[in-house]
Amino acid sequence: MTTENLLLIATGATIIVAIVIADRVIRRAITKYSQKLKMEKHGENILKLIARIVVSAAGLVALLSFFGVPTDWFIGVSALTGAAIGFASTQTVGNFLAGFYLMISRPFMVSDYVRIGDTEGEIREITINYTKIYSPTYNITEIPNRRVLDSTILNYSYKKNIIDYSFPMGFPHLENMPNTDLIEHCIKPAIETFYSRYKDFLPRKPEVSMSKMDRLERSFLIRMFFPEGKIETFYNLQPELMQDIVDRWDARKAGKSAQ
Repeated sequence: MTTENLLLIATGATIIVAIVIADRVIRRAITKYSQKLKMEKHGENILKLIARIVVSAAGLVALLSFFGVPTDWFIGVSALTGAAIGFASTQTVGNFLAGFYLMISRPFMVSDYVRIGDTEGEIREITINYTKIYSPTYNITEIPNRRVLDSTILNYSYKKNIIDYSFPMGFPHLENMPNTDLIEHCIKPAIETFYSRYKDFLPRKPEVSMSKMDRLERSFLIRMFFPEGKIETFYNLQPELMQDIVDRWDARKAGKSAQ
């Protein structure tokens, strides 16, 4: 074996070692970066996979060029393959990129209670393609990440470990039932009873405020506070408070009508 051949082998081995070192350095940087951003593990793994493919492709081109092998065919095949994959999976690629954006920008996190468009519930998982929500109907809804980015996002968990949630309740206008009567004899007593029953569980007492009034009805916002991570209890208790308010309204209305 000639000195020239040994030199070629040594240089080729050096390129391979450089590729391996570059791959490890980049993977460590991705790990550190994802930990800083608190990125989901599957998102971190996808980034590492992409980095490995890029480094390996660059290393292969460098090796082929060093040994005098034409790389035009490799670049051409790569371009055609990339174009074919892009045309065949535009939706998938869009969801893929949207998933990365969600993991980096973090408009919400796992366990947050959110409304995305018309879908409401607790975030159970954020994958590279879908965001999974546990809805009040006790079902998992998977929303494509592209649609998540195109939707209005309302996060009820902006306070640490607390779901700050408001829901409207509308009541028709009655001549013998003014707002003060409705609030003092229907809504507030229901809130007091509800809070006394669950005060060891609730972070704060529910609140009431008027949201709007028109010629058909008056609407109130019932603001509730629940500990994050107790979504099953939240789904059970919120209708309980609503039902108590309605029952008091019906009883009060019937009493007024009998007078």
